[in-house]
Amino acid sequence: MVSRTAGAWLAVWLVCASTQLGAQAAGRSPVRTDDERGRLDLAVGDEMRVSLGGYLQVDGRWNSGPQNRAPDGLLLRRARLVFDAARPNGWHVRLQPDFGQGRVQVQDAFVGWRGRGIAARLGRFRPAFGTERMQSSSTLLFPERSIVNTLMPSRSIGGQVSLERRAFTLVAGAFRTPLRSDAPVVDTDGDISATTGVGYDLLARLGWRRVRGSSYTDLQASLLAGEEAGTIEAPAVARLLSVGQLQLVAFRNDGSAAGTVVANGARGRSSAGAVAGNARVMAGLEAVKQWQEVQLASSRTPLRSTALSLRSAVVFNGARDVNQEITPRSVRGAIEVGARLGLLQVRHDPAIRVLATGSAREARTGGVAGSWIPTATTRLSASVDFTAPSFGGRHEQVAVVRWQQSF
Repeated sequence: MVSRTAGAWLAVWLVCASTQLGAQAAGRSPVRTDDERGRLDLAVGDEMRVSLGGYLQVDGRWNSGPQNRAPDGLLLRRARLVFDAARPNGWHVRLQPDFGQGRVQVQDAFVGWRGRGIAARLGRFRPAFGTERMQSSSTLLFPERSIVNTLMPSRSIGGQVSLERRAFTLVAGAFRTPLRSDAPVVDTDGDISATTGVGYDLLARLGWRRVRGSSYTDLQASLLAGEEAGTIEAPAVARLLSVGQLQLVAFRNDGSAAGTVVANGARGRSSAGAVAGNARVMAGLEAVKQWQEVQLASSRTPLRSTALSLRSAVVFNGARDVNQEITPRSVRGAIEVGARLGLLQVRHDPAIRVLATGSAREARTGGVAGSWIPTATTRLSASVDFTAPSFGGRHEQVAVVRWQQSF
């Protein structure tokens, strides 16, 4: 408990100190990147430019679901600093530590290069997969991403190259199985209890973006496919969790060869999604499919999971840009309100009982949210989400109030 409290106070101190330092730094805006972004220049020279950014998120959470959930109460959800160092020739380095939830974890650590429509990076980062997953958490209306996030890949170690030609972007990459984290976090990109196997993924993504004035349309299709080999000690098969961390789908795991579902063979994910809008309204649609060959004793079967998400939002007294950042138009601040719906389905051979008792084969989700954005760097949000599993168990409602401060 002492270490968690110390980590939280350290994060707050770093945010406050860096904000004061940034007020004394040069006024030029930092280099924009594909995900989280820096805002303050710490040093600008002919050979190197160093910038610091980040944000702090504090949640008040209430959950009506079963006991195997994230705890209620006050939570330091994220406390991230983003350090970027860039050279004029296109080389750049990023380090993004996170001090939230009572632990220190490096979210991003990579070296990259960008120039003339080509970008490359190598290290630990978020694969270019999906639509909502690629939106920065600091610009989300809902405090947590929708049900499609349970099928998304985690930040992984690997390499990625993207090629931009007019409105099209083509991305290719290769990644290894994500490292396990034993930290008791609220969520990551899927199941935080999943044990690590021995596997790899190859990435392909095609995106198209059209921007006309304040109107924009983003389309993407992604494929992340490879193999995974688990063991009895490390099955490498993750549970599927709701937004409030309700365990919707869990696989048999009694620690024996006859009673543990183990990943063994082809694994992959595919995603198709679109986001369209203008300075006031936004709508997004995404479908994700995941497949995994698994083994139970001497029987093998493919598991297939599908998730759908539909979300929309409208802004009053503010303007939304193509990166989903909102700028208020007056001192009263901007208001953003929205809603979303989702569906999760799991398919497998019913003759092979791979699911644990009480697991759902289908779940419906939905929610509403609202935010007050007094400045471009401050957001106060409130949301309510529900999850209705098909197995007839207790439904889940989770409410979150969040204060976010960026710099």
